[in-house]
Amino acid sequence: MRPTNLNQVFVINNATGATGAIFDKHDGTNGFNALAASANKGGVWTYEASTGVHTYAGTAASLPGSAFEYFQVSQGTTNAYPIASPIIRPKQIRRVKYTPYVASQRHTQAGTFSATVPAGQTYLVKIALRTYPTHYEAFANPTSTAIDLSGGGKVFPLIGNFAAGRDILQVVEIAAGTTAANCGIAVTNAINANTLLSSMFTVSDNGAGVVTVIARHAGVIFDLVAFNSVTDTAVITVATTGWDAGTGNYWQAISDEKKQRSLYGNFNRMYFPTAQTDYAQSGNSYDVIEVSYDHGHPADTGIARAGEWNTIRMYVRANATTAWSTAGIDWDTWFGLTAGTASEVYY
Repeated sequence: MRPTNLNQVFVINNATGATGAIFDKHDGTNGFNALAASANKGGVWTYEASTGVHTYAGTAASLPGSAFEYFQVSQGTTNAYPIASPIIRPKQIRRVKYTPYVASQRHTQAGTFSATVPAGQTYLVKIALRTYPTHYEAFANPTSTAIDLSGGGKVFPLIGNFAAGRDILQVVEIAAGTTAANCGIAVTNAINANTLLSSMFTVSDNGAGVVTVIARHAGVIFDLVAFNSVTDTAVITVATTGWDAGTGNYWQAISDEKKQRSLYGNFNRMYFPTAQTDYAQSGNSYDVIEVSYDHGHPADTGIARAGEWNTIRMYVRANATTAWSTAGIDWDTWFGLTAGTASEVYY
């Protein structure tokens, strides 16, 4: 991948796209068009040279090769004017990548106890943290309860004083004579009763010695360990389901949105940081469309060198009640995609 210059992020929460022949003009009575009046809508503003018509397009010929001379990707905001890409000609398109929504897979460990704790001995149960949340929103808004992927509304408690790979969290010391089944119950009760542990993990047991611990937050990886306090041998067998970020989750959309906004001057240097409207919505999931296009060096938007690409990344709400093909803007037709099918095309 070659370097890029102007990277933009659009968040479109309404499957029904903007319509009409007004980009952002006020008519004196009805206010701004449906795009600018609603932060939930987005659209593709087009100009067709053969007819001289400007309009928010519905369906269109796939890009490149469109009948339109140029287009702009747009997103409504909470104020008068939409966010928009530069004017782009279809022949400038070089790459389109589409990734349907995939839910994040939280890191999970299922530990099995298979023996009663011997007389005169105990089992020591610990959790070793390997990684912690490092996405942009975890730093920009670390007290957000919306980035708890378990839905429990918990804040990750160790931001700011965490040493990756070195934090060993004591869970419980299990007494001699405890059956394997009750070992699992003891771990579950200990985590649920501990404010710090329960803020980072969900836990359950099956009543037969298997205890399942799941990280609540994106990017957290850990090891569940248990060993005999006298013999120093492992007393638990662990099966792991590894962390997978997925695509188009809220924590990814809000992180991308804030990161790109900060890169392009919306953080005032004197009054840092300047409050901005966030358009990614907690609870929404998104398909991701990424369009890379040639920069018209030297007379074009930005300050890129020759040969660099600009990139548009659109978070388009997934699983909406209205299908793409009947939603006002036909995203799949416009960008040569098949809704629900991951693809990457170079032109």
